[in-house]
Amino acid sequence: MTVRRPLVALSAVLVAALAACAPQPAPAPAPAPTLTFSAASPAPNASATTPPRLRVVTVGDSLMSGFGLDLGQAWPVLLAGRAHLSLTNLACSGMGFVVSGDCGTPYVGFAPALAALQPDLVIIESSSNDFGEDPDDIAAETLTTVEEMQEAAPNARLVGLSTIWNDEDDMPEEVQLTSDALADALDLVDGTYIDVGQPLAGHPDWMQPDDVHPTARGQKAIEQTVMSRLQAAGVLP
Repeated sequence: MTVRRPLVALSAVLVAALAACAPQPAPAPAPAPTLTFSAASPAPNASATTPPRLRVVTVGDSLMSGFGLDLGQAWPVLLAGRAHLSLTNLACSGMGFVVSGDCGTPYVGFAPALAALQPDLVIIESSSNDFGEDPDDIAAETLTTVEEMQEAAPNARLVGLSTIWNDEDDMPEEVQLTSDALADALDLVDGTYIDVGQPLAGHPDWMQPDDVHPTARGQKAIEQTVMSRLQAAGVLP
């Protein structure tokens, strides 16, 4: 079982791109799609004592990236606009704690990006992309990822979200398995785990034709649920 996967070339490209705050992906074979978003600036007459926006990085899969939709329709961007956050969305289709997605790396490959960004808050999404992997590998890789992210951004609050399934009521056992792996890992590093339930359940009309990725309405449902749970946990005001 391989726990650490050094990704020197990818990490160097990613850190350079993020440090320059470039909205376009770095020129690499499979660059990470990075979306940096800030809500509108305060009005000119706003108080000079207005606190700075919370700097947030989100790490997840295609549900988080808004696959099949405009970038601005992904739920992290909707959340950033409503909660007035400064957001960098590091989400990539096919990615999980164990599996490498379209960016050529599992979640752990984004630890160098966190080191470069030094955010206040990191939100990590448990993923159905890890379904079918060995449960021991899922647990080990999830813990390693959380530990490396904590080491990369020691002043950031780490928050993990449970695995979101589609609109079907009959959920695979892996939904709980992957969610529990993240909950256990965060508990060991004093992070925060949040069960967001299944905001898409019972709404087939909120799914794209592939029945895997939510529509813009489905993304909004996820955002509303996540926002509510983050506020209830004291993560957001």
